[in-house]
Parts: sequence; C-alpha cells; structure tokens
Amino acid sequence: MFRVSRIILALAVLGAVWFFWPFGKYDDAVPVSPPQPDTNQTNTAQDQLFTKPLSTDAAAPQDAASPDEGAREQPQTKAVLRPKRFYRVVVQDGGSLTAGDTTITLAEIEVAGLTGQCKDSRGQAWPCGRAARSALTRLIRGRALMCHVPAKGDHKSLVARCSVGGNDLSFWMVAQGWAKPKQPAQAAFKEAAEAARERRVGIWR
Repeated sequence: MFRVSRIILALAVLGAVWFFWPFGKYDDAVPVSPPQPDTNQTNTAQDQLFTKPLSTDAAAPQDAASPDEGAREQPQTKAVLRPKRFYRVVVQDGGSLTAGDTTITLAEIEVAGLTGQCKDSRGQAWPCGRAARSALTRLIRGRALMCHVPAKGDHKSLVARCSVGGNDLSFWMVAQGWAKPKQPAQAAFKEAAEAARERRVGIWR
C-alpha cells in the first residue's frame, strides 16, 4: 500500500513538471538587431560642425601692429608753403630752371627734356625739347619768379608752382602744348591739354 502511494506521488510530480515545462518558449524568439544610428541626424550634426573648411594656418593676432603699419596709418602732414621770389632765372628746359644755386622743377607737368624729339603730323621728327625751352624763356624774359616753396627745409632743389606776370608756368606750358599734365592731373590741366591737342600747338603740331 505504501509503495503504491509513492508511485502515485511520483507520477503526480512528473505530471506537474510536464505541465509547467516551457517547451519551445525561447525557440521561436525573433532575433533583434541592435539599433542603428540615425544617419540623417548624424549628417546634420556633422554639417553643423563643419560648415566651413578647416584652415591649418593660425590667424595672426590683430591687436599687435608692426611699426611699419603704424607708420603708414599715421596721416601725412601737408607741407606749409610760403611765397618766395627768385631773380636772375635761367631756363634749362621746358620744365626746369635755375636761380643762383637753386634748381626749380615746375610741379605737375612732364616735358620732353632739352634733347627731346617729337614727330609732327607728317611723321617728321623735330627738336620739341629745345622749342619748349625757347617758349618758356620768351615768357619769362628775365623777370623774377614768384614760387610757393616749403616754409622749412633746404631750398637748393625744389619742385614748385611758380608764376611770372600773373601766368602760372606749369599751366601755361600745358595750355601752349609744350608739356603734358603729370598724373593724376587736375581737371583744369586735363582740359588745357586736350584743348592744346585739338589746336595742334606745341608738341601736338
């Protein structure tokens, strides 16, 4: 009797185990892949980080300026001029004169020089440099010049605007066709040069 009871108990245990055993519970599991990164968000983030090309050159500091740059930035003070009279003037060429030991170059014009040659409308060369000196000599006629020179400094070699008898020598030479305006030229000099060219006078003949 006792043996039958043990057999029945064993069968009951086996039945319970059979009933609750998870057969196939994990066999049908669907494999899950790991989450993939959002490529759109990644690319957007990268685009935000690298919106400009990277530069390998380090930018120079802007605060410290070199001495040369500081000197260039300083405004240039305009020279103070004063009138000065010169006597016994000798014309060297169409753009330069001497008075004693002072050499004066007429400002704002360009001339051919004493030995300069020009060509006329027929293509023939002629000594326009000597002709320009003769024209300036006739205008001065031994009279004193009034020039505007720097108030300070050596007056042995000057570049100046000079006049005689109310005529500005630089402008007169351009208007008579014996000189060209030095660039950049004033509007009045440009107009005078164009008028001389149209009249075919001086070097424009």
